[in-house]
Amino acid sequence: MMQLAMFDAERPMRIEPFQTGLLKWIGNKQRFAHEIASYFPPDFGTYYEPFIGSGAVMATLAPLQAVGSDCFAPLIEIWKTLKSSPDTLKRWYTERWEQIGSGEKLDVYERIKKSYNSNPNGADLLFLCRACYGGVVRFRKADGYMSTPVGIHHPISPASFSRRVDEWHRRTRGATFHLMEYKEAIERAKPGDLVYCDPPYTHSQAILYGRSRLAWKTCSG
Repeated sequence: MMQLAMFDAERPMRIEPFQTGLLKWIGNKQRFAHEIASYFPPDFGTYYEPFIGSGAVMATLAPLQAVGSDCFAPLIEIWKTLKSSPDTLKRWYTERWEQIGSGEKLDVYERIKKSYNSNPNGADLLFLCRACYGGVVRFRKADGYMSTPVGIHHPISPASFSRRVDEWHRRTRGATFHLMEYKEAIERAKPGDLVYCDPPYTHSQAILYGRSRLAWKTCSG
């Protein structure tokens, strides 16, 4: 294994910015993903992202072969659905967005949040992460309870979300998504593959994950 500090290296690639996010997620690197990816080596086999989160770096890079993974099942359900049935992803969002249009925003949001907390699932999480306050999805450490209140903004329209789904489906067409621990994902990498790690934040407020350390490494044998 060869480990490289990202910002000690020259930028071997130019990556075009891609600013259209799909999920709002704590630590989302959408604005900086093209800069991060520009430090990657120009030639590699399969791209691995063991802490997929918002998927910003993967979608910006749009690799030919990729594996995105996480140990958080509702999140991976969203990514797997994007891959296998993007129309289902659109329907999940539209159904919940229309509920807000036909009722009191706070009541509808709390009902969806209650549905998620009683049975964590990708369909509810997809909408909550776009409708919650500041786009900061927080989970109670003790039991995983999603605690973020409703945002003051109105979530983007189904038409706008649909266009994002189509673009993200195209950009991640070379990827597969898996529910697994990061160690297993890293162990799957072969010589010449690229592993990008942006782990959950642990060094400040636990409920907000805190601060991450960016790292990438190439496998060299």
